[in-house]
Amino acid sequence: MEGKYVSIREVKVDDAQFILSLRCNEDKSKFLHKTKYDIDAQIEYIKRCLASDNEWYFIIENKTGKSIGTYRIYDVRKDSFCIGSWLLLDETPAQEMLESDYLVRKFGFDTLKMNKIHFDVRKGNTKVIRYHKMVGAKIVGETELDYLFECTKEDYMQNITKFYDII
Repeated sequence: MEGKYVSIREVKVDDAQFILSLRCNEDKSKFLHKTKYDIDAQIEYIKRCLASDNEWYFIIENKTGKSIGTYRIYDVRKDSFCIGSWLLLDETPAQEMLESDYLVRKFGFDTLKMNKIHFDVRKGNTKVIRYHKMVGAKIVGETELDYLFECTKEDYMQNITKFYDII
């Protein structure tokens, strides 16, 4: 999918090292499930994703074609999908960050024909919690570690337009 600032494409085996460089970065991964730097295991994971009919792993690229991040859709249910593994290079401009989120959600809403997103965010990840609330997500529960969120397509579309006006 193409946007004004970024595009998203399905992950390839060749992306394994880039993914690990993000997932094994201590600052970026402090709110993620830990990933061991194992290129062979990452390649096998990518192959499983590519073979799956209910999981999509995306690479986010800027307009020069440089890989700048990752994002996943998984845990697809009757009318809902989960988003996660949203990691971006430190120097990623805000408009690229916002648009990458928009494109992945658009894929879930429009291509997969879903009406709701569900996901969890670690309680200490305050910047991400604040962002998701600003784009229409609501906390619907919690565990010891995480807040559980849901966001309808309608709520997201109503809230994201104000961000697009900014960028």
